[in-house]
Formats: sequence, C-alpha cells, structure tokens
Amino acid sequence: MSYGIIMREASQHHNTLKRILILHKEGNLFNNPSLKCIVDLLLYHGCAIDYRYSASDITMPYYEGVRYLPYGPWLRRLKYVIFGNYYFKPFVFLSVLTEKIAYYKNYDLIIGIDRLGLIEASVLNKITRVPYIFISFEILFEDETSSRFKLLEKEASHNVAMWLVQDQVRAAQLQHENLLNLSKQFLLPLASAGLGMPGNDRLRDRLGIPKDKKVAIVIGSISKWAMTSQILKCVADWPDEWVLIIHARYGQTREMLSRELDNFENLLDHKIFISNAASDMVDDMGSVFAGISAGLALYQPEYGKDSNGHYLGMNLQHLGLASGKISTYLRYGIPVIINEVGLYADEARKFRFGCVVERPEQIKDCLNEIRHEEYHHAAENYYANKLDFNIYRENLWSRLQSVVDNTY
Repeated sequence: MSYGIIMREASQHHNTLKRILILHKEGNLFNNPSLKCIVDLLLYHGCAIDYRYSASDITMPYYEGVRYLPYGPWLRRLKYVIFGNYYFKPFVFLSVLTEKIAYYKNYDLIIGIDRLGLIEASVLNKITRVPYIFISFEILFEDETSSRFKLLEKEASHNVAMWLVQDQVRAAQLQHENLLNLSKQFLLPLASAGLGMPGNDRLRDRLGIPKDKKVAIVIGSISKWAMTSQILKCVADWPDEWVLIIHARYGQTREMLSRELDNFENLLDHKIFISNAASDMVDDMGSVFAGISAGLALYQPEYGKDSNGHYLGMNLQHLGLASGKISTYLRYGIPVIINEVGLYADEARKFRFGCVVERPEQIKDCLNEIRHEEYHHAAENYYANKLDFNIYRENLWSRLQSVVDNTY
C-alpha cells in the first residue's frame, strides 16, 4: 500500500478522495494547528498525501502517510523571481509544469496554501483538471503590494472549488482582495483538535523555576511585531511571585534574543527564563504548558511596502481568529493577556478567558487577576465550544468529498 497509509474503518466506505497534493511554501506542517489537523483528517480517511514545501531548519519528522517533496534554496529564489517579481505567465506555467513532470503523481485534489500555493494549484488545475482548494493563513493586500502583484492571485482564485479562512472578518478581507466566491468559503479557526493534556516532564522544572513561582510564557515568534523586547523590559516590575519563560516557535531562543538579553543579564534565570527547546508537534506541547499560569500574546502591525510589510501590516491588523499562539494557550486552559489586535480582545472580555491591555507595561496589573480558577475554566470552555477542530471536522470532510464528487 502506497507510503504505508494508515487504514481506518472510515476508509472502507466509498471514498473518491484518495490522493492529495499540498503546496505550502512555508513548510511548517507540524507547527500549524489547522494544517496538522487537516492532514490527520485526510489520513484518517485513508488518503495519501504528497507535501511540497521549501526546505528549512523546521523539524519535519517521519509521518506515516505523508510523502515529503522539499525544494532547496535555488528553486526558492527562482520562485521568488517568477511569482514575486516578474509575473510573466509563460514562466509561471513552465515552472509548475516542470515540477509536475519531475515530482507529482495523479491526484484527486490539490490544496494550495497562501499566495504561492494558490497560484501553483491553479496552474496544475489548468494542466490536469484536478480540483483545487485554497487555504489562507496570510492575507496580502493590494494597498501594501501592487495591483500587478495581486493579479496572479486574483486570477488563480477564479476556479477555486473551496476556500478556507479563520473567521468572518478575515473572510471579508480575503474575498475583497482576491474576488473569491463567498458561497465557497469555509470558516475554520486556527486551532488544534481536542483539549490539551499537561505533561509530567514540565519545562518549568527543567529550567529550574522554583515551585512556588507563578509562570507566564511567550511562545511562537519572538520578532519585533510580537513585541517580545517590550515585554522583557516590563518583567522587572512584575509581582515578586511571577516569572517569565520565552519559548520560541522553532527553538534557538537564546541565540535569536542574544542582543536583547544583554540588557537583562541580572534577570536571567531569576525572573526571565529562556527555553531553547523546540516542539516537534504543535498539538503535543503538554510539557511546555504544564504549570503555566498565563500566556502572553501581543501583536504590533508593521506597515510598509517592503517584503515584511506584506505580512505584518494589514494582515496583522485584521488578525481575527488567526492567532495560533492564543488558541494554543486556550487549548491548555491557560488564560491569556492580549492587546487590541484581532477578534480575541472582544472575545476575552465577553467570555472572561483573559485580560486585554493597551501596552506591555499593563501586564503586571493583570497577572494576579487571571490566576483565579474561573479564568482557567473559561479558557477551556471557550476553546471547546468555539475553536476545537473537532467541531468542524465532519463538515469539512463532507465539503472536501463534495468538491471531488462534483468534479468527476
């Protein structure tokens, strides 16, 4: 059986969806909650998956049923020129056709993720007539790029059989930017499946944090837009019983923060603790979150027409429910301290699973409030009732099957 696919009871029924190609430049399959759940759903139903992505230092463990198709820096640069700068359609077509001949098999469905995946999927659709769907994790805005930059993306959206985005706010923005058919949308919050279970091997213990301390944590990106340096500057003013862990998304936290940490040497391993570990799976972080009392998630959009501005400006301004950092905290019942970006601020006020601050200096005023058990239960309840992938899985599978059934 191809690639050692895991066969389950569900796959014994009639299933026209058997082989899928996923096109994803970022290549962070196991660090993206929704994508990991979608892959697990497809494998559960007996599908075989080819995953085409740009190789990097991101961990890609063996995963039964998934065939990895990485490409290296040379092709990554070439794609950047063809799809990001030049936009010459014959070159776009030739690039995709070459990869099809060299790497791809026959598929029942193609999944294009974000701009590059969408464009490549649309070209493959023209070549093979295989239906394609579009999953958006990042929205690129014409005001921050150019009409020429967006043209390929808009044209690639015409024949999309289905498109997934996290919430109504982002759906409205994406539909406007890409001229998508609203009847084909599927709303899927960025979140894992099921509540998280705390692990016994606690990260806080490995870092030497005394048992009587309350711990707040920052996970995910520690870039400027995540306001990490601004958070660090405030830790000295926190209540004595509170400390902070910084746990970057892909590890190497201390190296990435080396310049910042020079200013906080007196707080290291006393008030600020650095985790260099990296989790292989975004849905298996029980040891990281065991014994954690608060999760910090602050966002600061950076506007501009350079390459960073494409993703860090209006895309963050219209964050909606597209924060995997916040949903991961809530999954483990960890109350959050967040700022006014996205839908989560209003949701936190309404459902009381966290506090909203205007600036990092106000974090200290929230810490002792959200340590109360009611916030922990509110976090779990909100996740279970609003975000959990399991709420959406059967409807999503039905929609995916319909896409394929209606094509042949």
